[in-house]
Amino acid sequence: MPPVLTQAVPWRAAEALPRLPNGAIDTWPVAFTGADAAYARLWFQGLLLTLLTLGGYLPWARIACRRYLLQHTRVAGQPLDDHRSPWAMLLRQCLLLGLLGGVVLATAGSVVMGLAASTLALAVWPMLKLEGLSQSLQRTTWARRPMAFDAGLLDIYQALGLPLAGVALLVWSWLAVAWWGHAVGWVLWGMALGGCLLAVPSWCWAWLHFRQSHLRLGPLRVRWRLGPDAISSLMLQALGAALLVLAFNLGLASMCLGALLWWQAAVGQGAVPPAGVPAWALGVLLAASVGGAVGLVWPQAHARAHKLVWNRTGNRHVRVRCRLRVPAIVRMQRRHGLLLLLTLGLYWPWAEIQARRMRLNATVLQTRVGVAVLAAHWPVK
Repeated sequence: MPPVLTQAVPWRAAEALPRLPNGAIDTWPVAFTGADAAYARLWFQGLLLTLLTLGGYLPWARIACRRYLLQHTRVAGQPLDDHRSPWAMLLRQCLLLGLLGGVVLATAGSVVMGLAASTLALAVWPMLKLEGLSQSLQRTTWARRPMAFDAGLLDIYQALGLPLAGVALLVWSWLAVAWWGHAVGWVLWGMALGGCLLAVPSWCWAWLHFRQSHLRLGPLRVRWRLGPDAISSLMLQALGAALLVLAFNLGLASMCLGALLWWQAAVGQGAVPPAGVPAWALGVLLAASVGGAVGLVWPQAHARAHKLVWNRTGNRHVRVRCRLRVPAIVRMQRRHGLLLLLTLGLYWPWAEIQARRMRLNATVLQTRVGVAVLAAHWPVK
């Protein structure tokens, strides 16, 4: 049975929370009870209404799906919920469409104006992202107790400022080098591109640190304790594995192409030089090679990253423990990828709910405070 939650007492600092006696650690299970068929009906209903309203119903559809997922997620026996207003999401959606439309119109005028509009849109986008993330978390409740997200504009620009500035500088420098047309310029631009690619792991770490370290669960503020080296190591391992698989796939594709040319010569059509190979055939072989490499490496990297991120999330009162089995989720994601391809994406609601069930049912919270104690120090709103 779920624990009985008492009425909240006046707010106190996290350090004042009484811990369990004798250094005991309590385990709060996380359970997902959603049904595949019910969620699929809700998802397709939202998709149909979104298409009929030309995208206007999208906020209502997204919130309905998220409410279903949260209401069927129970932490320590108590459900989650989402109380966001779809009108605020609709406003952000209109602002994003306005930014995109402005970029398109400016690009139609000239490339320089298009790049200027794109740079302005990149500068504004973190504010919209912060607003959406804050509303999403602050309107999420556990046992009718609201969560909080205490990040400000300075925090999100510290996390996203360098990546967005790097992208903008790369695009502007490409335009300048193309206008200059000198080989030295392209060498310098290639070096800048390489530097940005090397900085991607640190940029990913900065975003994850921002996202994981500003969540408040009542009097408790969650922290993320993982250094940039762990993210860099994971991404380098994934990149190395992807390159090895890509090389293997390209070798198989070359063998298939060579066999095709040999067969054409054997049946009397004459040898076809490499330049005579249809471009679409080369494109299909290249796409299949790259897609196969991504399909084999991405699920493993994603599962490992999920465990790595959440196992380092918490504080001295509560910690998240993800007991997800990487081979199991890799097999599931590869099966989902194949079914999504075969159904042209219509299998998405089943894939989403099955993946959520596997992740949540493998997650627990280990705490040094009782659930009733935390609820008593967490005001109901």
